Amino acid sequence: MDVDDLFLQADEAMREIQKESGDVDIDGDEMDASAIFVNAPHKMRTGCAVYSVGPDGDIHACMGLQCRHMRLNSDNHYVCGISGQVLGVKAAYESYPGSTGRSTKSANPDDSAGVPVGGWVKRRDMYAASVAAFRNSHAISDAEIAPVHAVSSAMLPPVKRGALCVDEQPDTNAVPKKTRNSRKENWTRDSIDKLAAEALLVIDKLFIANRKPQAPEAPTDPRLQNLEFVKSMAIRKYVNRCAEGESELNLDVLSNVIIHANEFVRTQRAAASERLAKATRKVTAKQRRTEAGFSGQIRNQLSQLIVSLWRASCMTKHFMTSKKGSDSFRPFAAGILYSLKRGLYMADGTCVVPVLEELAVHLPALRSASSTPAAKQLQSSSHRGICSIQRALTSLSAMPTEEARPALTLLRDASRQGAFLRELVSRNS
Repeated sequence: MDVDDLFLQADEAMREIQKESGDVDIDGDEMDASAIFVNAPHKMRTGCAVYSVGPDGDIHACMGLQCRHMRLNSDNHYVCGISGQVLGVKAAYESYPGSTGRSTKSANPDDSAGVPVGGWVKRRDMYAASVAAFRNSHAISDAEIAPVHAVSSAMLPPVKRGALCVDEQPDTNAVPKKTRNSRKENWTRDSIDKLAAEALLVIDKLFIANRKPQAPEAPTDPRLQNLEFVKSMAIRKYVNRCAEGESELNLDVLSNVIIHANEFVRTQRAAASERLAKATRKVTAKQRRTEAGFSGQIRNQLSQLIVSLWRASCMTKHFMTSKKGSDSFRPFAAGILYSLKRGLYMADGTCVVPVLEELAVHLPALRSASSTPAAKQLQSSSHRGICSIQRALTSLSAMPTEEARPALTLLRDASRQGAFLRELVSRNS
C-alpha cells in the first residue's frame, strides 16, 4: 500500500465521522480539526506559540496572554512563569500614598470600562419634570416676583484690570468688591470632632517621634551556652576529621579543642547577659522627656488647643472679610505647632500658645534628614498659618466690643488650655 492509498483511507474515515456528527458540510473543503477527536477537550488555541526549554528540560509552548503559567509581577508586567518572557503590561491605575495628585491614568477606554463606583445612576425623567414644573407654575403669582431691571453693558463704566498707571487716579465711585465669607458660624459637635481629628493628623505628620527602627539582631541558639553540648560537638567534629584522614589523633589538640569550647561558651553567656541588661535597662530622664510629648493625653490636649484657636480666629474681622480659600486649617495647625518655640501672646499679654521647648525640639528643621515629604509640605505652609493667627489677633482691636466678645471668650478658654498643656508636659518630663 502506497502513500496515496493511506490518504484516501484517511479522507474516507473523515467523511464517515462527518456523516455521524451531521454538523459539518460534507462537500465543503474546510473542516474543523477538533472534529477528528471524538472526546476533544477544547478548541485549539489561536495565536503564534513561542517555544522555550524549561528548567526541567521540557519544551514549553508559550501562547502569550493565553498561557496558563502567566503571572503578574511587582512591576505590573504579565510574565510567563516558565520562559520568563514579558507577555503584557497591566495599564490599570492604582493610587499610592505618595501620589502628588497628577493624573497618570491610562487613556485606553477599555481599562476604565464597567460599572462605575456607586453603581449606575437612574436617568431623570424629563417628561415627569416638565409636568411638575407646569403644575407648580399655577401656584406662582406676579406679586411674588421682584422686577428685574436689565442694565445694558454699554451703561456700565469700563473696569480696568491690573495696576493703575502713574498718572491715573482711582475711581472713587467704583462699587466695592463683595467679599466672600467662607466661615461657617454653626459649630456642631460633629464638625469640632472632625477638626480635632484633622489636627491629630497634622501632629502625627510633623512631630518626628518615631526614630528609625534598628535592624533586629539575629536570634542566637540557646544551646551554644551549654558547655556539654558545645564540647561534645567540638570533639565529634575533631574525631570525624581524624576518621577521614584529615588530621591525626593527638591528645594535645584534643585538650585545646576543649579549652576553646569553654572559651566559646563563656563568650556566649556574656553576650546573652549584656542583651538581657540592655532590654531591662531603666528609661533615663532624657528619654522620658523625649517620649512625653507624644503621649495620647498631650496629643489630644494639643489638638483641642488648635481647634479652640481656629474657632476664635474664624470670629475675628480678618477671617470674616478674607477671600475664600485664603486661610485653611492645615497650615493654621502647623503654624500653631511651630509657635510652640516662642509662644503667642495677645495685645494685653494673655498667652494663648505657651512656650514648650520639649515639644518644639521634635519639629523638623529646614533641612532635616529625618523629615518626611508630608512633614516638609506642612513645614513650608506653617508660615502662612502663623501669619493668619497673628492677623486675626491684630484685627480684634478694630472690632466693636460686642462683636469681639465671642472671640475673646474662646481665646481665654484657649489660654487656660495652654496653661494646662504646659503643666502636663512639665509633669511628664
